[in-house]
Amino acid sequence: MTSDLDVQEKRLNAMKYKILKAEQENLKTREKTTEQMVETIRRIITDEAKKNY
Repeated sequence: MTSDLDVQEKRLNAMKYKILKAEQENLKTREKTTEQMVETIRRIITDEAKKNY
């Protein structure tokens, strides 16, 4: 059985990975503004927090 700490760590790692991936992609393309990136990061955090592991 996974502990609550393990679940939180999985969520945090998934958030970090997706945020870094989005940041890296935006550095290449410069497609999104700062405000759009903030919204993207906010969406990543809320989506990952809602997931069940």
